[in-house]
Amino acid sequence: MSPNVERVQLVAPGSLGTCWYGKYHYLEPWVGCEHNCPYCYARSRMAVRNSLAELGTNFANPQPLLPRQELLEAIERQANSGQVSIFKLSRYTDIFSPRFVADGLSYEILEILAKSRVSRVIITTKGAPDRQLLELLARYPQKFSYNAACRPSSLLDPDPLPSFEKNLLPLRQRLEAAAQAQEAGLLTTIHCDPFVAQIDDQPQALQPFLDLLESYKLKRVMWSYLLLSPTLLESMPPLVDPKLWSELLERYDLHSERQVLPGQEDTISFAQKNDVALESVDKVAKALMARNFQFVLCSLKSIRGLNLREYPRQMLCNGTFYA
Repeated sequence: MSPNVERVQLVAPGSLGTCWYGKYHYLEPWVGCEHNCPYCYARSRMAVRNSLAELGTNFANPQPLLPRQELLEAIERQANSGQVSIFKLSRYTDIFSPRFVADGLSYEILEILAKSRVSRVIITTKGAPDRQLLELLARYPQKFSYNAACRPSSLLDPDPLPSFEKNLLPLRQRLEAAAQAQEAGLLTTIHCDPFVAQIDDQPQALQPFLDLLESYKLKRVMWSYLLLSPTLLESMPPLVDPKLWSELLERYDLHSERQVLPGQEDTISFAQKNDVALESVDKVAKALMARNFQFVLCSLKSIRGLNLREYPRQMLCNGTFYA
């Protein structure tokens, strides 16, 4: 493959156009993700596709970017270089990918980061650490923040979007891990992602979900709305009930594409119609306010006409809530 071809980099600065630009660095120890969520934007990114091809694998079968020992040594060099203050794990994958939790690679990487010069490590996961990993995190509570990605409608029976959860551990197992991280002193946030308007914000989904969070004493929430891309418009229909897919598409402005990140054409996406977003934000924010949750909305700046006098001003996420 040509040296000029874009690939996933082990360490990369935060992306221009995001709230963490200039603040954090991404760490990508492998390419691909066993969770293989159907809505994941990473699969459509050119750097990911090129790296998967170069490693001879597919997205659902992640492979380390380098041989194990070489990978660990490279991470240790970067973490102690003095050039990185905060690591965000990760843009394109999950540090708690089950295979690498099981074989100890996740532990080895986090142990290096825990002992390094890096001041902060931000974990966002749809997986869960094992006992050994939780004990490691508990020894360095000021070093790590923990963000568990979950969806309210996964509690519904039946789940209207079962393909979204197909490869994930049970919700309660993931929340139990988050609760243990919080009890150990880590800044812990529940990241409702992807949040689907008129599904995840319905009372029969949202209220039991908040009940469950309260039972675990998890009172910090961030939510991010599902974005659709040209690639997802092609790949998702077979994985979603046809009637529900048709209803979902009605909520999106498919005639107004936008490039989410400057200079990155493979980040073109379609957002929800603004009136749909406004109605959903109102439901969620007021439900969280009624229960005295701390919360932010990840995609707030893309919603026009929101009356911030009705909501806490701190719900304007600046990239530090979960860090």
